[in-house]
Amino acid sequence: MNWGEFELRRISDGELWLDGGAMFGVVPKPLWSKTTPCDDRNRIRLGTNCLLVRSRQRNLLIDTGCGVKYSPKELGIYRIEREKGLLEGLSQCGLSPGDIDVVVNTHLHFDHAGGNTLPSPRGAEAAFPNATYVVQKQEYQEACNPHERNSASYRPDNWEALAGSGQLKLVEGEQEVIPGVRLIPTPGHTLGHQSVLIESQGRKLFYIADLCPTQAHGPLPWIMGYDLYPMTTLETRRRIYRQAIDEDWSLFFEHDPEKPLGTLKRENGRYSVMPLDWSDGG
Repeated sequence: MNWGEFELRRISDGELWLDGGAMFGVVPKPLWSKTTPCDDRNRIRLGTNCLLVRSRQRNLLIDTGCGVKYSPKELGIYRIEREKGLLEGLSQCGLSPGDIDVVVNTHLHFDHAGGNTLPSPRGAEAAFPNATYVVQKQEYQEACNPHERNSASYRPDNWEALAGSGQLKLVEGEQEVIPGVRLIPTPGHTLGHQSVLIESQGRKLFYIADLCPTQAHGPLPWIMGYDLYPMTTLETRRRIYRQAIDEDWSLFFEHDPEKPLGTLKRENGRYSVMPLDWSDGG
């Protein structure tokens, strides 16, 4: 869809299924299951909605999905399903991997950065050979020094080759990566987690990433058990939610398999999400 001077394309890297209890934290299953059904292993269906942002001069990609570097056991655990992946989606847009100028990783968990690299006989190599990959410095430091609780989510083959090739750019705090596209630190899921604000001709779209993974997670306390700092998530949400309503932002939900676009409303002190139709640009 057109967003001011930008062309935006939602590109799926497939789906994965994660434990519903972990995805909704302290929220009881009788509540979350009303809107989010689970399979016979208590897993819920999640999208991997990457976003292609095209300006007149640059092609920017936000997150890269799960990628392909998994064992049969891992594919079964996470139920990773890919009819067509990110690279096939880019091809349908008329782009090759070499046409991507910038990749923004909201964070380095495997379902957001797995498509950064591809396997080769020489080991993992950059999937986008001409791109600069942008991540918060704090996120990179955490990924390189994982502890027992987050080590399963970080896979060094998703970024080591990029550091070696000089393609990895570490930033600190809020920063504009191309005109109209700004990185916004949104800590809580991880301390180095960032979201992306896209602004053009008075319209604002916020790629919220794992600060709020699906529309069902819209209420303030519906925070994932995967969040390492849930109280930080809560405070970040308060700040971002107020700004989103005050400035009439649209929100892009990375893990929502059906409704990637929505807007926030607040009634009686409670927040919820109103879906928007992607096909008509909201």
